[in-house]
Amino acid sequence: MTKEDLAQKLDHMDPGATLTVLDNVLAQMFGEVTLSYESQETLRRIADFALEHRCTFSFHEHEGAVPCFKKDDVF
Repeated sequence: MTKEDLAQKLDHMDPGATLTVLDNVLAQMFGEVTLSYESQETLRRIADFALEHRCTFSFHEHEGAVPCFKKDDVF
């Protein structure tokens, strides 16, 4: 998946819908090897990218957690 693919998916989501993306795939999209709380700049860029597509981004660094985008309910 590319950033363009992700952008298209986010743009076509219904309000309230969620989309999960594997952390290693998301990290590669934004020029990182892995995602962690230590990569604050990258997490900020991903959150800003989500906002551009009217979504919120959540990431919790623990085993089994998958980064998630949620489409805003209000346009």
